[in-house]
Amino acid sequence: MSSAAKVLIVGAGIGGLTAAIALGRRGIATTVIERAGALAPAGAGITLQPNATAVLSAIGVGFDPSIAAPIGEVAMVDARGRTFLAGGAIVDEAPSPGVTLRRTDLHRALLAGCGPERVRLGVGLVGLEDRPEGVIVRTSDGDEARWDLVIGADGLHSAVRRAILPAAACAPRPAGQTCWRLCVEAPELAPPITVERWTPGRRIGVVPLARGGLYVYLVESAAPGSVRPGSATIGELRRRFHGIDERLDAILERAEGDPSTLVHHGELFDLPVYSSGRGRVVLIGDAGHAVTPNLGQGAAMAIEDAAALALLGSRPGGLVDLPARLAAARRRRVEAIHRTSWRLGQVAHWRSPIARWLRDALLRAVPRRWSARAIAESWTPGFALAAEIRRSEVDAAGVERPLARVGA
Repeated sequence: MSSAAKVLIVGAGIGGLTAAIALGRRGIATTVIERAGALAPAGAGITLQPNATAVLSAIGVGFDPSIAAPIGEVAMVDARGRTFLAGGAIVDEAPSPGVTLRRTDLHRALLAGCGPERVRLGVGLVGLEDRPEGVIVRTSDGDEARWDLVIGADGLHSAVRRAILPAAACAPRPAGQTCWRLCVEAPELAPPITVERWTPGRRIGVVPLARGGLYVYLVESAAPGSVRPGSATIGELRRRFHGIDERLDAILERAEGDPSTLVHHGELFDLPVYSSGRGRVVLIGDAGHAVTPNLGQGAAMAIEDAAALALLGSRPGGLVDLPARLAAARRRRVEAIHRTSWRLGQVAHWRSPIARWLRDALLRAVPRRWSARAIAESWTPGFALAAEIRRSEVDAAGVERPLARVGA
């Protein structure tokens, strides 16, 4: 891809901003449009696995300890509080750290790396035509322009995806689950490790954050339509989850006394049909292959997509068959994460006492070294991608570029 190529990125989320940074490292300027009038990322907290931080580091983005806390140990416990799966030490042995952050901090870091001047807020996609001479894009501000490449990074309900694919390929699949997320400033209530508790039809997660914060997520089996006026309140959470976990009761009581606490409520979906786009239109992240959040790898897949796209676009061939080349590089990787995440989410919500007992017994019986190996193997493709990016930049510039650490 020539440095003179005109590249439009639709969506200023994690994937879109990462793509802007990765392409910028290779001398390719981009314009990012975002239909929202302000960057207020949905969700309260986020976990970045080591494969994600390795790729971000390779494109020059690191995190100051003031905004990023190490993942550390993780314990999965049953309804009676008994641990059936534990891990986390393996993260300490990884070549890149795993971290937890507030989503607002992550967005600020990526926006700083991209350059705020490249982002046009309050501008949505109205129309798109992929022609031999380029992609004609019409936007909500009345503009019409030709672009050499359009990158759809606009999430689960992607307007870019709908513009190039049939409706049947754009329909999200409901997971049958609804999820609340919030951050609470309560250092004295923070567990020493991340804890996720499985009860019949429910999961409760409490994740320590930097600066004495807690990220809490609550998942419940539910039919579509669970999001309604008044459902995203602390009072609603206390009504639904009171008495399940003593620590959660204390956290919600604290949150109810803090009017600044925001609760984000949304149903969980994925996209069962993988697509990396077609022609001169590329799809990355949730726009191409939305996954359920059960492995903590959704953001990482968007980050890997964005970096892989920049790497492929700067090789001989440039824009030629870029969606097909991206699919060849990424499809197997993404679909494996997609399947595993979906299955884990369904198994975690089993209600049958016998099925749950068998599930928990089998998970307890798995040797810790086996589960650690499986987790480490899930990170390996990201480490390999990061190493490839570093090699290519050293080859091109003759010297490795420094890491730009960002803070709050």
